[in-house]
Amino acid sequence: MSLATFIAQLFAGLGLAFVLFFTAAGLNLVWGVLGVMNFAAGSVYMLGAYLTTSAIARLGASALGWTVALFAVPLAVAALGALAEVTLLRRTYREEDENRQFMITLALSYLIAGAIVLVFGTHFRTVSLPGALEGSWSVLGATLPRYTVVTIVLGLLVTAAIWFGLQRTRAGLLTRAAVDDREMLSVLGVDVDRLYSAVFAVGVGLGALGGVLIAPQGAVSSNLETTALVPAFIVVVTGGLGNMTGALAAALAIGILQSFATLRDATLAQLTPYAVMTVVLLARAASARLGWSVAGVRLRRSATARSSAG
Repeated sequence: MSLATFIAQLFAGLGLAFVLFFTAAGLNLVWGVLGVMNFAAGSVYMLGAYLTTSAIARLGASALGWTVALFAVPLAVAALGALAEVTLLRRTYREEDENRQFMITLALSYLIAGAIVLVFGTHFRTVSLPGALEGSWSVLGATLPRYTVVTIVLGLLVTAAIWFGLQRTRAGLLTRAAVDDREMLSVLGVDVDRLYSAVFAVGVGLGALGGVLIAPQGAVSSNLETTALVPAFIVVVTGGLGNMTGALAAALAIGILQSFATLRDATLAQLTPYAVMTVVLLARAASARLGWSVAGVRLRRSATARSSAG
């Protein structure tokens, strides 16, 4: 393999990895804080992609159109997520009814998917990039699409913002405190319900952002839900439920390995996420027997830690 090919595949893998991480980070955030596994994440991702095609169709493939899509679409979907959390999910927290939460998020998934078909139809939709993002750059003989490079830079910025928000802000402190003891936080005067709504909105908005970024990379269709949800769950399981650092590492590993696997065989590339998950889970089981542990930005304590704290 030449150096040019290696660089090109590495950048393609990084671009895929950050799109995966956005959806997985949204899942992890909602699970880590609210304890809700959001099965509507795939539909949210698809909704972000379809709303992007609509925004670009109305405003044109210009810098303005893409700026509006990049900011307005995730914010709009986040607002819908907050509304769903307030009206449907909020009452399930105190009851700790996980089955009900599962049914609500699954119903939301079908509702969003059905609404997309009714509004946008079943035909494929495509979007164009502004002139500034078309074409490519040449680095050490490798051809790097400009849009892929921009996706990577944006991914780094959003990832840094997630880390900074959770670790260095008052909102992040309250979010991590809500994981440990919601009742105590409420006694201290914090509006936990509003905090939960904000967390759910941010998680949903991250998933929609992934849909925005994937829209120009291929035809947008109704099968995006499955193609997004399954890899995102694999990233979450591989990285560890509620572990943001693990999710990032898993997304990077899967994205890069899948990119290089496409050089060999398309089927092999499709199996890469499952292979990575299997290897990591086996390694985790072995390390647990040996007493090893890996630290990370974890949002949800284990059942053992919760029981010992109680």
